[in-house]
Amino acid sequence: MSIHRQLACGGSLRDRGGARPARGWRGAGRAATGPVDAAFVLTVLAALAAVAAGAAGCRRAPPNLDSPGTAIVCLGDSITAGVGATDGHGYPEVLAARLGVAVTNDGVPGDTAADGLARLPQVLAQDPWLVIVELGGNDILRQVPAESTEQALDGIVRQLLAARVLPVLVAVAGPFGGGSHGEIYARLGKRYRVPVVRDVLRQILFDPSLKADEVHPNDLGHARLAEAVAATVEPLLRQHRRLRGR
Repeated sequence: MSIHRQLACGGSLRDRGGARPARGWRGAGRAATGPVDAAFVLTVLAALAAVAAGAAGCRRAPPNLDSPGTAIVCLGDSITAGVGATDGHGYPEVLAARLGVAVTNDGVPGDTAADGLARLPQVLAQDPWLVIVELGGNDILRQVPAESTEQALDGIVRQLLAARVLPVLVAVAGPFGGGSHGEIYARLGKRYRVPVVRDVLRQILFDPSLKADEVHPNDLGHARLAEAVAATVEPLLRQHRRLRGR
C-alpha cells in the first residue's frame, strides 16, 4: 500500500513503517536544514494532498446492494402518504417519475416509528430491494421518548438488513422541535452503514412557501423531498442494476 493510501485510510507514517523525519527536524516552525529534511517535507505534503481523494476509496458500499428483491417501497407516515400534496404529487409518486421505476407508497398517516416496525412484514411481502424509511415525526409530536423511537427505528433497519434489503433513512426534524430525536438518524446511519437523507425535511418545514400546514409539505415541498431522496437513491439504483445484471 502506498504512503498516500495509508494516510487516506487512517494510517500514519509512524504506524505504517513509512519515512520518519530526520533527527535534524525541529517542527514546522523551522526551515528544512538539508536534503533529507526537504525530501521528507515534500513527501508529507504530497501525502496530505492525496488524503481527500484517497479517503473516498476507503468508504465501503452500503449493505445489500446485491439484494435479490425487485421493488422500491416508501415506508412512512402522513408525509409519505402524500398529505399536503394534490393527487399524484406526493413525494413517492414524484420520486417514481424521477427514477423511471415503480415506487410503492406504504405511508400511513399518524404512524410512529413503532407502528412502522409493526407493519414491516407487509412491507417485506412486497419483495423490496430498497426501503425508504420516513418515520419519527409523530413520535416528536406525541412526545415519545427518543430512546423508544431509536429502538423502533433500529429494529426496522436490522430487520430490513436481515432480509437482504437496503434501508435508506430520511432524517425527520422540523419546526415542532425534536431535540435528541434529530440525532437518531446519523447514529443509525453510522451504526449500520446505511444512507441517510439529511436536513431536507427540516429545510422544507421551516420554509412557508414549501408547506401546506405546520407539519406537511405542499406540492413544492414534496417535490423538494423527492429530489433529495432521488439524489441518494439514483446511484444506489445504478449499482443495484449493475450487480444484478439488469
